[in-house]
Amino acid sequence: MLRLAEWARSHVNEQYLALAGGVALNAKANMAIHYSKLFSDMFIFPAANDAGTTVGAAAYVYEHVLGGKMKNSRLRTVYLGPEYSDDEVKRVVERSRFEAHYIGDDVNEVADLVSKGFIVAWYQGRAELGPRALGNRSIVADPRRTDMWKAVNSIKGREWWRPLAPSLLVEDMGKYFIDPVPHQFMILMFRFRDGMREVVPAVYHVDGTARPQTVAKDENPTWYELIKAFKDLTGEGIVLNTSFNLAGEPLVETPQDAIKSFAIGGLDAIYIQGWLIRKR
Repeated sequence: MLRLAEWARSHVNEQYLALAGGVALNAKANMAIHYSKLFSDMFIFPAANDAGTTVGAAAYVYEHVLGGKMKNSRLRTVYLGPEYSDDEVKRVVERSRFEAHYIGDDVNEVADLVSKGFIVAWYQGRAELGPRALGNRSIVADPRRTDMWKAVNSIKGREWWRPLAPSLLVEDMGKYFIDPVPHQFMILMFRFRDGMREVVPAVYHVDGTARPQTVAKDENPTWYELIKAFKDLTGEGIVLNTSFNLAGEPLVETPQDAIKSFAIGGLDAIYIQGWLIRKR
């Protein structure tokens, strides 16, 4: 991948690189290109594999069938899945017969649970395009606790050693990583700064890297507020974030999916579009 990037740079002399195709999901190869400094900026399409051809098909129809004109701008959000109204979510929560209380966008209680070692499912808004959970269909845990690595992988039915990724406040990325750039889609790895293994061991991979999501307030306000609340409690503006699904299942999509996975999985609590449910 690095040799291809060097070839492209020398032959076309462009400053900017865009990557797609299944190989572009290789976050470590993307990291090698990032640290090579060959390009001044790099964009990786979030659904880089064959699933992303749906976007190309829609673009083709828009321009060549409907007569529209695509705008050239950087994609900054992938929250493009179906929407479920607050009323629909409320009906699902009430039918579940779980004891729930409504906290709205005040997620301080959720951050408090995470800081105390609880593993919390997080469900809100429209699902993410692509293979990564980016704060709308996520499982959240405390990255400062080494035991969270094994515990979260166990819930998901994965081998204990599988790496887990962090989500962090975009303004704090330089605290944790060497030469990072804002990256919302979790398909670019960065190297941790010295000393971070002891600070966030649950998201520190054995090679000293992580595949983070940087979070800005205008991109996902409630998700940002969760991480900010966690920072207010702990001093660390970073959480462990993995996809909300159990072994062998896709990411949850509907509110019913979320309640079902929460009910049968080893999760301690769930935040579901303003509602907080804790298992007794």
